Amino acid sequence: MTSRRDFIVATFAAAAFPRTGFAVDDDSADICIYGGTASGVMAAVTAVKQGRTAVIVEPSRWLGGMTGGGLSHVDWGREKAVGGSALSILSKNYDDAQYRQVFQDLVMKYRIRVIYEHRVSAVQKDGTSIRSITLDHAPPDALGCPVATPTKAGAMTITARVFIDCSYEGDLMARAGVSYTWGRESRDEYGESLAGVRPNLAVYDIDPYVTPGDEKSGLLPFVQDMKAQPEGSADRLTMGYGFRWKFSRDADRIPMDPPENYDPKQFELYRRGFKNKAGIDMGRRMKGKLNAFEPAGGRIHSIGQGNLARALLAPTNYGSNAAYPDGDYATRARIWKADQEFMRGMTHFLRTDDSVPDKLKQLATELGFQRGIFDDTHGWPHQLYVREARRMNSDYVVTQKDLEGTTDPEDSVGLASYGVDDWPYATYAHEGKVALYGGEFSMLYLDERHEGIYKIPYRAITPKQSECTNLLVPVCVSASHIAMTSIRMEPVWMILGESAGVAAAMAVTEKIPVQQVTYSKLDPKLIALKQRLSRPA
Repeated sequence: MTSRRDFIVATFAAAAFPRTGFAVDDDSADICIYGGTASGVMAAVTAVKQGRTAVIVEPSRWLGGMTGGGLSHVDWGREKAVGGSALSILSKNYDDAQYRQVFQDLVMKYRIRVIYEHRVSAVQKDGTSIRSITLDHAPPDALGCPVATPTKAGAMTITARVFIDCSYEGDLMARAGVSYTWGRESRDEYGESLAGVRPNLAVYDIDPYVTPGDEKSGLLPFVQDMKAQPEGSADRLTMGYGFRWKFSRDADRIPMDPPENYDPKQFELYRRGFKNKAGIDMGRRMKGKLNAFEPAGGRIHSIGQGNLARALLAPTNYGSNAAYPDGDYATRARIWKADQEFMRGMTHFLRTDDSVPDKLKQLATELGFQRGIFDDTHGWPHQLYVREARRMNSDYVVTQKDLEGTTDPEDSVGLASYGVDDWPYATYAHEGKVALYGGEFSMLYLDERHEGIYKIPYRAITPKQSECTNLLVPVCVSASHIAMTSIRMEPVWMILGESAGVAAAMAVTEKIPVQQVTYSKLDPKLIALKQRLSRPA
């Protein structure tokens, strides 16, 4: 239940900052931030601190993105690489509801207007400068899932002098005509030894065909119709998505109901895995077994959390998200909902199927959603964990060489330090068995002299000047796939959002393209915010 304090805060916020935008058909500010992720809130707050006005457009009903959307356990990498507001906020070790409240308090404190439940549908430009963006009103459904079609197209127009795309998908960036990519580059494109197609993570002794041994009978559900490509080659696949669930065995847990049209045949892949004792809780390169189902004092954080869940038995619908990064809103809504239904069906399968080991069946039977975290969506997380989507192509592309410490860009706007954290891409038929395609975690290629800490330059968050002169992109940064597997941590995106807010304010004040912001002026402003820009000696 919503607390009295939360109700009062929400009521005041609704009165002070209208949510839908129907009271006025347009809005304007010095800086428009698209995406109320943790990065987006940092960008907006910093822009206001620098004396500019800011407005946030957030397609959902919540601020913080994954920081507050299930990822309350924050992956730091090296904590000494984190500075600025990110360090002070994330060091609190809050739960998701508390993080959301922190971001809500910040936008209220700095009187930042937030336009919820709207998403960008078009971008209007004068030459290389964005003049305005058009928004559709598209409220998420009762479980927080985006909808395929808006309730009102062209509901609002936002004008601003500088725009910052802090969305996980890079939708504003893409509609602004900025170059981008997705998927995996080949090894040769940037000379990255880890790039491109990687070996299978695991191969399970499970017959992949509907009629065992009969390839013509078709593939089992959740097995993709694909062939493995040569190692090191490029492809358009994207690492698996999912949700970070908050489960509980407490008496007041929120129940997880089975799908309305549950079909036990949908989970034949896992049934055969249990019957064959195929080790479906194991990934070949991972140490130990899947233990994310193990409770801690009745509360169970994030099934699928950590490296140990990189196995066939995991709450990830592998391969289902291949069309997500560059997909339209209807495609994304379908993928998002399919992930919810997958978990609902998987849980019911674990509770009811004779093939499931007794211990796991008993635990699944006792599980429900933890109260107090996602109550307004009936316990379902309202943010899909989009680990990687589009990536901008700019004048500087962060690559494995940066992670190795062999580069030293002079225009650092933040540090990163995580390893190569790649998740499997699909399950497919391989020599009469089922293979889990790629996905690994590695710290091996980080330079020990700098403890794996590397710089992200300003050029990586600015588009090419020939494409757009008043846009910054601190989340879908210009990076290779391998680099993005490391960059893609919430502290890094918060750092880059804060730096982008400063740069955007400077561009507005000086009336210059964002590419012409003088780094010698930007650097001291970032240092004043306690950003860490240099690797340790």
